[in-house]
Amino acid sequence: MIRILVLLSFTLFTLNGQAQFWKQVGRIAVLKIYERTKDSQKNYPRKRVPDSVINAMRGSYILKLDSAQLARNAKSKVLSSSPAQPSQPKKEKTPPATPRPTVQRKKTNKNAHEKVLNRFLSYVKIESQSVDAPDFNAFPMTEGQKKMATFLANEIQSFGGKNVEVTVSKDFYVYVKIPSNLSDSKHKTVPNLFFTAHLDVTPEAPGKGINPIVHTNYPGGDLTLSPGIVLSPSSPAGARLSELKGKTIVTTDGTTLLGADDKAGCTILVTLIEELVNNPRIKHPDLFFMFSQNEDIGRAAYRYDSEVFDTRPDIVIDVDGGEPGVFSAENFTAAGQTFYFKGNKAHPGDGLKSQYADALTAAAYFIGAIPPSVHPSASSGKQGYLHCYACEHPVDASGKTIEEDYIAKYRIRYFDKQEGDTLRAYLQKAYQKTCEAFPFVKVTPSEEVKQYDNIAYTMYKHTPEIIQKAALKEGLQMVAKSERGGTTSSMLVTTGALPGGPCIYSGQQAAHSCMEWCCIEDLTLMVQVLKNLIDETLKYEK
Repeated sequence: MIRILVLLSFTLFTLNGQAQFWKQVGRIAVLKIYERTKDSQKNYPRKRVPDSVINAMRGSYILKLDSAQLARNAKSKVLSSSPAQPSQPKKEKTPPATPRPTVQRKKTNKNAHEKVLNRFLSYVKIESQSVDAPDFNAFPMTEGQKKMATFLANEIQSFGGKNVEVTVSKDFYVYVKIPSNLSDSKHKTVPNLFFTAHLDVTPEAPGKGINPIVHTNYPGGDLTLSPGIVLSPSSPAGARLSELKGKTIVTTDGTTLLGADDKAGCTILVTLIEELVNNPRIKHPDLFFMFSQNEDIGRAAYRYDSEVFDTRPDIVIDVDGGEPGVFSAENFTAAGQTFYFKGNKAHPGDGLKSQYADALTAAAYFIGAIPPSVHPSASSGKQGYLHCYACEHPVDASGKTIEEDYIAKYRIRYFDKQEGDTLRAYLQKAYQKTCEAFPFVKVTPSEEVKQYDNIAYTMYKHTPEIIQKAALKEGLQMVAKSERGGTTSSMLVTTGALPGGPCIYSGQQAAHSCMEWCCIEDLTLMVQVLKNLIDETLKYEK
């Protein structure tokens, strides 16, 4: 009714020229309509649509979606036994304490993959086990080790390359130098790189008649190597297999080791050399490569010849690790010392009169004087320790046992130099107490022998970040690790000819055992990581 009155008023007053009056009437009408609308909402609330109607409409809508989905599936020849479900957001996995390698994100060239596989197979078929010798100063060399060195050197020489130098020493170390292709000014400022791997294979497991088996497109689950011999992802030796479905796995028949320690590292470095020679546009500083011998008997540093390269490298990388997510940024400093207890034979009834020198009791007293708090069983993380790992009779020059004498052999291990001094003080105090308690026993300490040194003391300070950046480019997150042991690099640094260098992943798994294996894609990945590492180094200065 109000609307009709407003319309009539508008017509009449407009015809009579009363437009201003119309504006006032319009305002009043709008207010009246608004008030009436509010009153009607209070008196007549909105009706709710019943749930049954909503569900029926929803069912009809879902049915239409399902029909459309089925039509699309039929068209693409993909059968579906249930209606399409709405996608759920992916939950992010909590990263483990020790990062595992991320799946390779870049596609690998098939030919490059096959080349790495064939190269690795050619290496492991050469029997190059080292042989331990009682004389720790000896440097034994087997024919297999010589063959391995010659084979690898000839292969590298076949690549050609301008000014590439390949040297085989009299101790069958293989040295390779690739000169810098940087400008003179850049060459003077960028750190050079030294890579190392070892040619020998451990004597701790059978290594004759190695029969490598290639498992392409690994389907997952157990791998039967021979009747009754299974490599399982549920075992410690095969734990990483659970991440490698579809990859190429190389094992043996389970009766010998494989030799991936460290022929996987050799494969990576030789492939890197080949790619650098074939691609001279890849910019790099001076690059040095050393393939050592007798690493698996702890003597890789014995015959390193620093005169071959005639320089002290800036950054050292040891390609001999077994964990893809970590690299060693520091390790124990290791030293050894022996204490000789000289006794005599006398009747204990006249011990004082005959000055009975009871070497056994004196040695036991000495060992017991070392606090249990510094025993290996009380040590973890970055704590060092003192360890008496043997107390035995010495032998004379003819090999005869001297039954009245004893030798206590000690390991000294520490990360921090100050802690090392504290451990030595414990030994000195035990020595003094023993001499006072057993004056008839002559106790003679040997000179301390440095076995290997902490790489952190002399490592190029930016090495860890260079490694991490290089690995991250391939989707591999690597973290620094404190190694409670020694590496080839730690042995080499003891000579003073090289700075400390980390040990990084080489692709080897279950080393020093007949269950040893490797993943070829891991080797290919690490070749690219090392190329990235060379490239990252160009951003730093000496």
